[in-house]
Amino acid sequence: MSEQEEIKLFDRIYQGIVSAQKRMLEHKTKLGERVILADANGLPKEVSAEEALRLFDNNG
Repeated sequence: MSEQEEIKLFDRIYQGIVSAQKRMLEHKTKLGERVILADANGLPKEVSAEEALRLFDNNG
C-alpha cells in the first residue's frame, strides 16, 4: 500500500468515526440522555447530549 493510499484509508476511518459519534450524540439528544466528556484537564464531566452535540458541531 502506498503512502497516498494509507492517507486516504486513515482519512476514511477518521470520517467514519466522526460520523458515528455525531449519530450517537443525535440519538442520545432525542432520548434526553447525558454523556460523559473530558474537561480541559482530562477530568470527567457530565453534560447533556444536547450540549455535547453543540460542542461537537462547533469544533467539527
